Order: sequence, then structure tokens, then C-alpha cells
Amino acid sequence: MNAISNDIELLAYLKSGCLQAFEQFYGHYREWLLITAMTFLKDEEAARELVQEFFIDFWQQSLYLRIDLSSTASMKNFLFVTIKNRCLNQMAKDDTQRRRLQRILQPGTVVLPASRLESQELAAQLEGAISLLPERQSQVFRLAYQEHKTRKEIAAAMEISEETVKKQIANALKSLRITLKKFRF
Repeated sequence: MNAISNDIELLAYLKSGCLQAFEQFYGHYREWLLITAMTFLKDEEAARELVQEFFIDFWQQSLYLRIDLSSTASMKNFLFVTIKNRCLNQMAKDDTQRRRLQRILQPGTVVLPASRLESQELAAQLEGAISLLPERQSQVFRLAYQEHKTRKEIAAAMEISEETVKKQIANALKSLRITLKKFRF
């Protein structure tokens, strides 16, 4: 297959399932998408991972079938909006994880462990406190804080509402604070 000269022709080949068209698409847009993602994320490794996931989704989930260049100004516009939205979602997820961690640690009430032994003891105490939670709270807490799942992902996995997930996390945090307050760090 010869090099494809324009986005409309490239999209037609992609829609026909042509792997060579995807390879050309990847080669043509990868660097530009990486630069775009780094502009938002300010982290090269995170940008590379996000762009790689995009290309995997683009091919495996046939995202190219959703592109209509007659209503979109260009392929670059479509790709920019797609990557921008993925970056914003990633930034929101990262922010959520930071806030969750801050809620657990509550500055001023916890002194970070000075040694590896103290760190292991703290981890054991936290694990013990988590095991005292009701089963559902424990499961929700582990998904949120140990597996870094979003409320939406937890709700889907456990077949409960996002509001229930929110309440379970709040109740778990409250119980853990009370339980861990007994330990002197």
C-alpha cells in the first residue's frame, strides 16, 4: 500500500479495517499526540501511556468508525479534542487520588514513619483497621485507595450506585480515623 495523501482517504482505509492504514495513522500522528498530551499533563511518562492507550482503544474499539470528517474540521481537530479530554480525565483522576490520600493522612495529625520498620508497622496497623470494617466498606475502600478506582468504576464493579460508593468511602474513612487515632505514630 502506498502512502495515503489525505485524512479522508486515510479514514476510508481505516474504516475498511486496513492495518497498514492504522500503521500509517500511528506513524503520522503519534509524536504530535504525545506533544499535545505532555502540554496538558506535564509528565512525559504519563503522556506516553495515555497516547499509547488511545491508540490501543482507537484500533481495538474501532473509534475510527465514529469519526465524521464532514462534520469535523479535520482529523487533527478530532484527535486534539479526544486527547485533551483524556488528559483532563486523567488529571481529575490524579487529583481525586491526591485528595483521598490527603484525607487519610490529615496533615498535622500524622507523623511520617522514620524507619522502614515503623512504616511496616503502620501498614500492618492500617491493614488491621481495614479488616475491622464491614465487608462492603472494606471492599469499596480497597478499590478506591489501593486499586485507585474511581467511584464510577467501583459502582459498576460492585453493581451499586455512585452515591452508595461515596457514602461507603466516607464511612470507611471515619471508622479508620477513629481506629487509627488509638495508635500513636
